[in-house]
Amino acid sequence: MTPRTSRIPLLALATTVVLSGCAGITDPYQATSRAARASTSPSASTSASSSTVATPADAGDPPRERGGTIPPAAQIAQDELSGAASAATPQAALERYASLYINWSAQDLPARQRQLAAISLGQARAQALQAAASTARDSELTRSQVQNHGQLIAIAPGIGPATGTWVLVTQETTTGQGDYAGLPPTLHITYAQLAHTTAGWVIIRWSPQT
Repeated sequence: MTPRTSRIPLLALATTVVLSGCAGITDPYQATSRAARASTSPSASTSASSSTVATPADAGDPPRERGGTIPPAAQIAQDELSGAASAATPQAALERYASLYINWSAQDLPARQRQLAAISLGQARAQALQAAASTARDSELTRSQVQNHGQLIAIAPGIGPATGTWVLVTQETTTGQGDYAGLPPTLHITYAQLAHTTAGWVIIRWSPQT
């Protein structure tokens, strides 16, 4: 669950700074996340006809994979990371991930998102893979020659109820043609969580807020 802003005292100042910077175009990453949520929402209704028999959504899956579970061996394979995917410290893992996430061009965006998937696990990996598939089909980004550049300007761990969640503030500039032309630099806030593996620290959740 994404922590509420009020639980992280550090964000009081950052939130004030970014209030005027959230307008403008939609971040392709966030657009993908919203599309994913919409595509996985429950259907509006089920037919009341007695002649209709509902079919479970996972009926086509092997019995042991129904109900949202997969065998341990398959889970391990899915979560496998390359030797260079982890980092020695949480800060190093977050800095690397943030740099890849905010610096891209339309042409290399799908490849960049696959890079993010390769150095993450859990929600962060699934989100990056889904974004890679979606943006690969987004001709508008390429047609408008969109690019995004930025830098990480603040990073800190949450405290109290937000312990375990990190807060990052980035300053980013999006350029391109049409609606993407002339956009001012904008501050963005992201919540992130990590896991410590035998090889080091790795991102497991990446949740942009603005």
